[in-house]
This record gives sequence, structure tokens and C-alpha cells, in this order.
Amino acid sequence: MGGEKDGRPGEPRARRRGQGELETQVLTVLGGASEPVTAAWVQERLDGGLSYSTVITILTRLLDKQAVTRTGSGRPVLWQSTANGAGLTAFRMRRLLDQRDDRDAVLSSFVSALSPDDEALLRSLLSDNGSGPAGPPTDESES
Repeated sequence: MGGEKDGRPGEPRARRRGQGELETQVLTVLGGASEPVTAAWVQERLDGGLSYSTVITILTRLLDKQAVTRTGSGRPVLWQSTANGAGLTAFRMRRLLDQRDDRDAVLSSFVSALSPDDEALLRSLLSDNGSGPAGPPTDESES
């Protein structure tokens, strides 16, 4: 037989997705919607033939992370994105950081591992938000 099958004759087993990949795919699909949509709508647009129950599980996890909202208590339940893929990644990073007592060491290790371009971008973002070396923004009306 040469390769593993997923139960369908002649089709190779699908590759295992990375952690969070399905959540990102669902958020991308939801981000393309112009209004709240059903889980079935999301399922139809996802590449990979996921079951309806898998889509519901992913949407529920995203709801717990406040990355989506759910409207309606009856049927149909409608879903809408409140975060994009970058927002979800940032949420995961914050959650991991919150699990550590040594925040300084974790952040220091993270920054020291950045490429020079990423470090410059991070410095620029911190400066723009008033959290970086440039200090907090000044209120020009108080001058």
C-alpha cells in the first residue's frame, strides 16, 4: 500500500494542520463576510472539507477568545469576526506571556531573537504608541 489513507479510496491522508491554523482560516473566511453568517456558510467556504461540528468547535473556541461574536439564541446562530489573524496571534502571544512569572525574561528573550528589521519595526510601533524609548506622547494643548 505505500501511503496512509483517510478512509476514502485513492486519496492520501490530509496533512495535519498547525496549532491555530484552522482558527486563522475561519477568521479569514469570516473577515470576508459583509454581515454576520451561519456556521454552514463558513463551512462551505473553508478549503479542506471540515465537518460542521468541527467548524462549530472552532467558532466556539474563537468566541471564548473574544475573536468572534455570536448573535441569536435560536436558529440560525450568526457569527461575525471581531479580530483578524494578526489579532488572534497577538492574543495567543499575550496568553502565553500571562502564563509566565518571568515576563521580563520572556520579553527580553523574544526581543533579542528578533531580526534587525523586526526590532526596528517593534521600536517604531512602541514609539508610535507612546510606550517606547521616546516616552509617552505629549498633549500639545497643555503647552
